[in-house]
Amino acid sequence: MNSIVDHIAVLVNDLEKSSEWYISCLGAVITHKQPNYYRLKLQNVNIALLDRSISTSKPHIGVLCEKINDLPEFGERIVHRDGTTGVYVQDLDGNNLEFIHYGLKSHKFIK
Repeated sequence: MNSIVDHIAVLVNDLEKSSEWYISCLGAVITHKQPNYYRLKLQNVNIALLDRSISTSKPHIGVLCEKINDLPEFGERIVHRDGTTGVYVQDLDGNNLEFIHYGLKSHKFIK
């Protein structure tokens, strides 16, 4: 597998204020909003802002999987409301990775 970083997910205290900061500082563009999650597009990568108050939010690096069958068989598989499927694993030091596949519903995020 040729690994491509799709996104970097960070925890924030206030989605609106944090998105304004990333827009101002990095020129990011908001491509998706949910009550607990904003997706921002930069030229070469996406940033996922996750609401810190949600217990399931965890910082991670998202690795793109072109085909659903490229997702690892190990780890925690989650089908997200935005149409993506993610498999979460930890590296040897406890850092979180999400292997992510974009289904038909979520192709709008790939540009």
